[in-house]
Amino acid sequence: MHSALLTILLDLLFVAAGTVAAAYLWTHARSIEFAGAVRAVQVLSVGIVLWAAYYLADALLHIAGPLVLPPDVLAVWVDLAGHRIRPLSDAVAVGLMLIGFVMLIRRLGRLLSRMRRSASRMQVELSSRDTLEAELKTEAEMQRALRQSKSEFLLGLSHELQTPLNGILGLASLLANTELDAEQRRLLTTLEQSAQSTLHRVSDVLDLSLLENGKVELRSTVFEPCELIRSVTGLFAPLAAERGLELGPACGDDGKQPMIGDPGRIKQILTHLVSNAIKFTPQGRITVHVKAEPIDPDHARLTFTVTDTGIGMTPEELDLATETRTLRTGSGSGIGLSICRRLVDLMEGELTFDSTPGEGTQARACIVVQVEPDTVEV
Repeated sequence: MHSALLTILLDLLFVAAGTVAAAYLWTHARSIEFAGAVRAVQVLSVGIVLWAAYYLADALLHIAGPLVLPPDVLAVWVDLAGHRIRPLSDAVAVGLMLIGFVMLIRRLGRLLSRMRRSASRMQVELSSRDTLEAELKTEAEMQRALRQSKSEFLLGLSHELQTPLNGILGLASLLANTELDAEQRRLLTTLEQSAQSTLHRVSDVLDLSLLENGKVELRSTVFEPCELIRSVTGLFAPLAAERGLELGPACGDDGKQPMIGDPGRIKQILTHLVSNAIKFTPQGRITVHVKAEPIDPDHARLTFTVTDTGIGMTPEELDLATETRTLRTGSGSGIGLSICRRLVDLMEGELTFDSTPGEGTQARACIVVQVEPDTVEV
């Protein structure tokens, strides 16, 4: 009695062990498939199922056999199961499980070897990326130091050139008050114009250096866009008249509303754009227009448009003016547009161009300003 009970318990224990093993393999089927060990696990599973099936049948024979079979027939089946079927079943099951284990271990070995190679390649790649990152960081630091030294050099050079140029202009002004014949006065006028032009160039270089180093701060004050345009066109009126060009403002009522911004920097932008328009307009007209568009109750978008009837720009020149920070350079240096772009960026705007070769160019500087609150009289 005790022997039969022990046999049943061992059979059920073996069945439970086989069931747990099969359930574990089924739960991790996706991982097994990813590892490429499906064939090995299939062989292993057949061995486990065969092994568990025998012990399940043996347990059922010992449990249900006494209830349905005569003692002599039950004894024959127990002897057959224990001495003939069991050795064969164990041999086949264990053989399949050993083959499955060997196949699984070999597959895992290949997988581990591949993982080591992948880890080695990843380590090499990470090392190369670290090296590249260090090189890029070093290069960036060198570029930053180079820009800093260049800016410091330009700042120093600008200050050094401004002093003698102002001296030349001062002496030329004094000399102009003396008695000179026509030829001397003409030469003196040329000297003053050349010195003044050089001084403007030096001032542009100084402004660009300050902008590149972020040392330019906007100063907010109240201004009227139309008055600003009239001031710029009035400044260039003599030069335009000398070239036979028509130059004038085109202001609507929205340009007469007081705004809050930096009129000095806006005037600097318009000065460069109008100067460039005059330079590339042999004949015809140059118009400066402003349009105000409300953004919210406190802010507005001002669009200053300088339109000329000059030589225009080719598509390549237009792309250069639109996408880069250099100006078309017939005889100019390109500093003016760089200054304009950086100033417009400071004012949260954009600088765009439309141009047709032989018909003219339209430059638009769009900036954001504050709206002057209405004055309420108490």
